[in-house]
Amino acid sequence: MRVEKKAWPSVYEPGFSSIWGALLAIVVAYAFSSMFLLAWVALSGEKVSATSLTAGDLVSSSLGTWLGFLGAAWMASRRLGTGSLRRDYSAYIRLPVDVPIGVMAGLVLQFAILPIVYLPLEPLIPDLQKKLSGPATYITSAGRGWTVVLVGLVIVVGAPIVEEVFFRGLLLQSISYKLRNLRKWRANVLSVLLSAIGFGLAHVEPLQLLGLVAVGIILGALRIYYKRLGPGMVAHATFNFVTFIALIRH
Repeated sequence: MRVEKKAWPSVYEPGFSSIWGALLAIVVAYAFSSMFLLAWVALSGEKVSATSLTAGDLVSSSLGTWLGFLGAAWMASRRLGTGSLRRDYSAYIRLPVDVPIGVMAGLVLQFAILPIVYLPLEPLIPDLQKKLSGPATYITSAGRGWTVVLVGLVIVVGAPIVEEVFFRGLLLQSISYKLRNLRKWRANVLSVLLSAIGFGLAHVEPLQLLGLVAVGIILGALRIYYKRLGPGMVAHATFNFVTFIALIRH
């Protein structure tokens, strides 16, 4: 008896594409981030530091970024889809299944994949690990006293949800829709790769770009294989949580 191999599952089939809207949303999101941050500084009277953030700085800039990302996803859903983020982007978590899968994926990313990705660069770049952790150190510097909890919620809860809806929801599915006439496996691979590159570039961190693309590839693969954002959200949150705890303890 011939045993058929399990086919690589296709992505949730989106009924629309908004690639240019997604790319524009990245610009708008960072514009909103700057506007919200400047507004907070003006209202609070805080001084902006080039070496550290306050909790207010982080929250205000994050809210601006999230408004741009979620606003774009919602507008595309309303204009071209069903109007439901859950339905159009499979934005939900199946708790009994997605949590262990996501936690395992996040830990593997943090402790196995990223070290392997950067291993060839270790002899070439002095203090590589310290330089790689620079942006995360800058962000976690906002956590002092009780504000550590607030910063943790932004990094571990807010950012993973919003970024997965935008990058693995709107962006990946828009690319997939454009490539729908290709063979399924090619469309899947290109959708994951291109959305991962977009995810990496959007962070505007040159040295971290390689690692961000690697993270984007794994999260995109989870999105495609499980046909929902849940495992990727949990993996993203786990990855950020490990980084956050390590830097706070340090």
